[in-house]
Amino acid sequence: MKGSPKTKAARRPYRTLSHTADLGLRVRGADLQELYENAAKALVATMTDRRRLRHREDKEITVEASDPEALLVTWLNHLLYLYDVDGFLGRDFHIVELSPERLTAVARGEQFDPGRHPSKTAVKAATYHRLAINRTTDGWRATVILDL
Repeated sequence: MKGSPKTKAARRPYRTLSHTADLGLRVRGADLQELYENAAKALVATMTDRRRLRHREDKEITVEASDPEALLVTWLNHLLYLYDVDGFLGRDFHIVELSPERLTAVARGEQFDPGRHPSKTAVKAATYHRLAINRTTDGWRATVILDL
């Protein structure tokens, strides 16, 4: 029997990987949509405590790239752009539309408030180093390295 629902629910959707001077993320998802959503959550969790973010604002985001791996980097870097320019951090993410070269999503969150949101790790960018998206027996897995 392939993993029962309880087994799948018990698995963490992302974890950090050791990497010299950078931070690696291993992200999982039952499907590609969940994989991209979990990658966004992992990015924000690297920067602050996501649980303290409130749903005060929705941002619709559309990004395009040449393939699914480049799309993942572009997606994460656009989220970093929203933080750098507007101070916006998403708590939750919903992929509305996804193709190999285009992603449309809604990010729900708020402006970063240093009085309420702890600063964790400053992230400069998602990189192409060791970038991979693979299908597994129970869904999808991605590896992405963040430049700190």
